[in-house]
Amino acid sequence: MILAVKKYVSRLPEKIWFRAMLFSLGAIAAAAAAEWVGPLIPYEADLEIASGSVGDILTILASSMLAVIAFSVSIMVSAYGSATSTATPRTIALMLADDRSQNALSTFLGTFLFSIVGIIGLSAGYYDDQGRIILFFATILVIVLITGTLINWIQQLSTFGRMNDLIGRVEQATSKALRWHGQHPFLGAQPPVEIPQQACPVSCDIASGVVTSVDMGRLEQAAEKYGVTVHLSIHPGKLVYPARPLLYLSGEDANGVDPQPFRDAILVEHDRSFDQDPRFGLVVLSEIASRALSPAVNDPGTAISVLVSGLRCFEIFAEACASPEDARCSRVHGPAIETGDLFTDFFIKIARDGAAVVEVQQRIQLCLLALAQSWPDIFSADASEASRNALARALEHIVHEQDIEDLKARSQKVVDVEER
Repeated sequence: MILAVKKYVSRLPEKIWFRAMLFSLGAIAAAAAAEWVGPLIPYEADLEIASGSVGDILTILASSMLAVIAFSVSIMVSAYGSATSTATPRTIALMLADDRSQNALSTFLGTFLFSIVGIIGLSAGYYDDQGRIILFFATILVIVLITGTLINWIQQLSTFGRMNDLIGRVEQATSKALRWHGQHPFLGAQPPVEIPQQACPVSCDIASGVVTSVDMGRLEQAAEKYGVTVHLSIHPGKLVYPARPLLYLSGEDANGVDPQPFRDAILVEHDRSFDQDPRFGLVVLSEIASRALSPAVNDPGTAISVLVSGLRCFEIFAEACASPEDARCSRVHGPAIETGDLFTDFFIKIARDGAAVVEVQQRIQLCLLALAQSWPDIFSADASEASRNALARALEHIVHEQDIEDLKARSQKVVDVEER
């Protein structure tokens, strides 16, 4: 429960309603505080025209912002629907967390409420002359803020929800997760070892779900408290169910340990997330490519763009693996992330759906060669296996002899790197 609450709180800034609420409360406070701030200013300004026109300006702002909010919401909903149909529904979570769209909508809503509160205060005689002047200058500042936000929002609309934008968002989220896993091998714990036969398994006590987060610090604390060693058997992204152990406890008193503190350190939810699950990001990228390669869409250019994005993600992972951080847990043995699984999640699925498309197969072999040559110790074996797999799938569909020879030559280059 504690881990679920911590993750919910950490995700609050990604929620549209949370940021809109903060902006709205700030706008209401600014409008209400004008009457209090006025008497604190010793200088009495003679701006009767400004103070008298503030009501008209606020009325214009309120009416225009209501229309802008409705337009913005319709644009965002349309973009979400377009992303679902053209890319994959798994990209919606990243679009919902977009900072610029949230800031725009929150600013528009905050301005609307600022205007409404100001109009109500003016109608009720809440402001004196100095309060009206303060409200006028606050309104000018709001107009400047709205102008900048509108310009930024218009620029955002030119790319929001487009294919390149979606691929870029998934690439960024995937790179972040891969970089973390590269810097923290075994989730920041000790390398996996053979689990003792007398080790006590700890399974989840809820319905089936997907592991989305593992609090290694809490696992270490629980292990020190009970004097046991933890052998973590799952990592984020794995499907778990009551019969599948989450971890094993070894030690003299392992059988008498309360398993609940260890369960509480592992968050199981209904859906996968990008936060600690690098394989999920690669799966989503491959889904975008698969949708583009379907006969209904027939867009190999998008699949090629996805392959280049995936290549950059693997490069970031390799660079992070070159300089890992020291393990932070001494009593916890974490699972290893297999590069072969990463290749299967990404390359093999695109090779399957693009088996008959020569340019896609050529780009697959080129990306695999780049990884094998750049980081042979990490990728050469898995790149060679993926290259053979992609070639075998292509030979089942491609019949032109020149294309076949070209793909065989490209695949042989990848294989040669492993055999050196």
